[in-house]
Amino acid sequence: MYALLLRHQQKKAFRSILNPHSRLPSQRRDHSNVSIVEQLRNEFADKKQQHLDNSKRDHAKILSVSGTTEQLTGRTNYGIHNKQQSPEAIYGFGVTRPDEVFINNELNLKYIDVYGFDYDYTLANYTDNLSKTIYSILRDLLVELLRYPKQIKDLEFDPSFAIRGLHYDITKGWLMKIDSFGNIQLNTVHAGRERVADPEEVIHYYNGTHISPRYLDGQMTQLNDLFSVPQACLLSDVMQYFKEKDIRIHPRYVFDDLNQAAKMLHTGSNMNSAFGIGGRLHHAVVNDISNYLEKAPKMVGFLEKLRKHGKKTFLLTNSSFPFIKPHFYSSRRPFRRVGEQTWDPVNKFEDGEIYQGGNLKDFTEITGWSGQKVLYFGDHIFSDLIDPTVEKGWRTGAIIHELEAEIETRNMASYRHTLAWLLRIERLIQKAQSYYSQPGIDGSLESLVNEWSNERRNARHELRNVFNKSFGSLFRTYQNPTYFANKIRTFADIYTSNVCNLNNVSLDHVFYPDRTYLPHERLVETLIDTGKIKELLRN
Repeated sequence: MYALLLRHQQKKAFRSILNPHSRLPSQRRDHSNVSIVEQLRNEFADKKQQHLDNSKRDHAKILSVSGTTEQLTGRTNYGIHNKQQSPEAIYGFGVTRPDEVFINNELNLKYIDVYGFDYDYTLANYTDNLSKTIYSILRDLLVELLRYPKQIKDLEFDPSFAIRGLHYDITKGWLMKIDSFGNIQLNTVHAGRERVADPEEVIHYYNGTHISPRYLDGQMTQLNDLFSVPQACLLSDVMQYFKEKDIRIHPRYVFDDLNQAAKMLHTGSNMNSAFGIGGRLHHAVVNDISNYLEKAPKMVGFLEKLRKHGKKTFLLTNSSFPFIKPHFYSSRRPFRRVGEQTWDPVNKFEDGEIYQGGNLKDFTEITGWSGQKVLYFGDHIFSDLIDPTVEKGWRTGAIIHELEAEIETRNMASYRHTLAWLLRIERLIQKAQSYYSQPGIDGSLESLVNEWSNERRNARHELRNVFNKSFGSLFRTYQNPTYFANKIRTFADIYTSNVCNLNNVSLDHVFYPDRTYLPHERLVETLIDTGKIKELLRN
């Protein structure tokens, strides 16, 4: 009898969790409109004060209430990185280690026999000086070789403006961030360096906020790698210059000219560069390595660990050999030996030899390295990871240089308190909207919801600004992943900020991804999996 009574009480409590309106007698449906609005307003004020008190306890702020993110922005606009702090979980938002390896797809390292690596931003990480130099070289090439106005040379790189993964509309000349569903994040659309102030202008041009796959492929280009960040900045700066000088120009011209300059940047403009170091950028790096390359003392140890345990390793890069960029995945160029003058075809790889040219098909046939025994790491989703995983079945790891800084920002107490408050606002808005169908409801309830929606908008805005004031997080629009993040999720089995983070796991480690909940599964299963169901039943 006791068990039956207990089960009845648990069911009643659980129904209360799922239907918050049944939990408070004062919120019964037969109350008047004024009473409902007053109760909702009082509940909102109580919850807000609760969040403020909790944030004060943690020496933090709710950013949308304090109205500033300046204290959180650092040299790269991602946030201050105080590694001495060890923040605790806030409202269930725990902290994440910046050196963690994240899992999209189950991966058992025991079955990996071969580890492959790209070079740029994978084995080699660059200082901030590289982006500044890329910007300067591209800018000067536009003036010196492509006859742009000399005043262009006065432009300077702004490291806080652009992020990776942005889309540029080559017809309209707008730079923007797009989410995984092809929707525009409206407050990120920029014409030159200025945000398009009226969202209706964007909506009118695209007949909404959704960009069709055909338009994405034909009229837009995505700036995916870290080399493209200074390129995106220069693209916007040049468009801004022409706008301010009232010089008419088609955005496609600037884009094409900048692409031409980028080819010169990486490969040079003469035949000697085809088999030499490369373009101006490569010469700049080679002539001052300490100014551009970050030291990686853990890298040697990681590579030695792989070889010690019998793992084969290879370097597969689009860079020319003396620089140690790509037609490797799409072309059928044969391999050539670097160390001798020969025209003999390469039918096998020999110890101690280095090869250039080649293509993915020949590489897998010569080595026999195909399928899921190969794990290949690269930083560029399209040029490094898609073809190996789709065409050859390799397992892949994405190296996302910006990930560490974004995690450190998300770990900050003020960020997590603001996020908790945003989610609370959304729950309260949903609760208020459930009363719309009640008899006698007038405009006062709708006015209250609009008031809360404005506060929600402010919280979302501040959470975006913490990462980057122009475009926000690399990985998220608001509630959705970005187009860039979705590609990582689709084509990378694992991802992390640095290859050396794999030193933290054994070579027979199994990566298990978290269970992905569909919206209709999320509430009940999340409560059960986290153990919170017991706490809620007790309350």
